[in-house]
Amino acid sequence: MLSKYEPVSYELLCPEQVKALREKCPIVYVPTGSLEWHGWHNPLGTDALKAQAICCEAALKHGGVVLPPFYQGMVGTHNWGPEGWAGYTQAFNEEDMFLSAMTGIARAMVFGGWNVIVGVTGHDHPIQRDAMQKAIDTVTEDTGATGFSIMEGELHEMNDDIPYIMDHAAAWETSCMMYAYPGKVNLDALKPHMVSTVDCLDIFGPEGIGGPDPLKYASPELGRRIIERMGDLIGTKAREFLCFGI
Repeated sequence: MLSKYEPVSYELLCPEQVKALREKCPIVYVPTGSLEWHGWHNPLGTDALKAQAICCEAALKHGGVVLPPFYQGMVGTHNWGPEGWAGYTQAFNEEDMFLSAMTGIARAMVFGGWNVIVGVTGHDHPIQRDAMQKAIDTVTEDTGATGFSIMEGELHEMNDDIPYIMDHAAAWETSCMMYAYPGKVNLDALKPHMVSTVDCLDIFGPEGIGGPDPLKYASPELGRRIIERMGDLIGTKAREFLCFGI
């Protein structure tokens, strides 16, 4: 993780630092994801790690603090990918388990005096986003607190600056990891396994990648633009919840 994210990373802060951040802007971000196959070249924790980076960008620009990533995602496939997704994934959890965990986290944050809870999932499944929203709604009802959940790229529309949407281990995700976690992406590990010749890969293909070819289109600079832009979009929405008590 980039050192610039440390000042808003809850687990690295002392009590007085957290207190100061809360008094200045009582927004707390909860990044979630899964542990699963992200090609031969990306870490297994890519989903939650890039969500964490996006949340940190939001907190740095708009205020608040970021909890450590929650990796136990929902929605899994037991037989997918060149080695079989089941050999790597920790995303087979049912809604009850995920909802219980998110409810506990949200309850602790409300008890701790945070007014806006923002759940951000890098595991691009609406069912995970919706479970987080359900937990936030349940906990904040009649408390004065509020919040929302969102998929990391949900507010983004393709443009000249970022001509991609959220993918799986392709240009978007790989670029985010190249920027936020330098040295953790190994494109050389992917090259011997690249069979497809098309620019946009099929997630059910032999590489287990869905989206624009990361060997051609991924870069740390693209990752910077994605993470900063998604952080700004989500942070702006969080401030609206804080200001207007939506």
